[in-house]
Amino acid sequence: MGAGFYENTNGVPLENGRVHHLGLAPGEVANRVVSVGSLSRATLLRGLLDAPGFELTSARGFTTFTSTYGGVPVSVVATGMGGPMMDFVVRETRAVTAGPMSFVRLGSCGGVSEAAAPGVVVANTPGSVAVSRNLDHDFSSGDAAGAYLVTERPAAPDGPLAAAVAAALAGELGEARVLEALNASATSFYDAQGRDDPAFRDDNGGVLSALRAKHARVASMEMESFTLLHLAACCDTIKAATCAVVAANRITGAVVDTDAFRAAERASGVAVLKAITAVAP
Repeated sequence: MGAGFYENTNGVPLENGRVHHLGLAPGEVANRVVSVGSLSRATLLRGLLDAPGFELTSARGFTTFTSTYGGVPVSVVATGMGGPMMDFVVRETRAVTAGPMSFVRLGSCGGVSEAAAPGVVVANTPGSVAVSRNLDHDFSSGDAAGAYLVTERPAAPDGPLAAAVAAALAGELGEARVLEALNASATSFYDAQGRDDPAFRDDNGGVLSALRAKHARVASMEMESFTLLHLAACCDTIKAATCAVVAANRITGAVVDTDAFRAAERASGVAVLKAITAVAP
């Protein structure tokens, strides 16, 4: 009989001493983790590290780079998209790392206030709320009331870490290009973010206005930050902060120029690496 597919069916599963989804073993991920959604952004940040270091892409598509920045150990993990993917990253890196940890997410987002212009970086010092499709709603009724749920209370970041991220961003991009504001994390790119798809009954025409009416400080929308901040708040050994580059503004319809986005992405990467390595986990 061969070895079991993995160990521990009711905890964090291991396969030959490695967490099942990220593929990591102890010693392969640092106590400071920069989380990004896309592999291209992870590769960009890897190029900012002191040396190439450790690299692993798991069978489930998670890529981890571990090296140092300014001599301080740090990992960059490409999570992919959505809250469940972030859940894998936070729980499985925690499972194979000893001691306190800090996470900073550097993502991309849509602007849901006019202040969040394309190319601006939103630092979520107030934290993030969550927006989800209400699966108990009758989407065949023609009544959109109650089709989406918005959390009342934001998940908050670690104060000193969030302040360090915001300050470092302002130092790299200039204060005019950094907006400290609340984020909203949606359960998808489409329905819960109010995008129109005529192939489906989504009843989402009022979701953005309802979000802004409920949370006047909200300026950005993406899919992962709430999960990271919520999990960190539920773990005594993790602190976290989040930020994201605005790719498009949902209110004005303006979209960032590709070169401007890449420049903001790189400058933000430098800022995040400076911040996370300057603050103790």
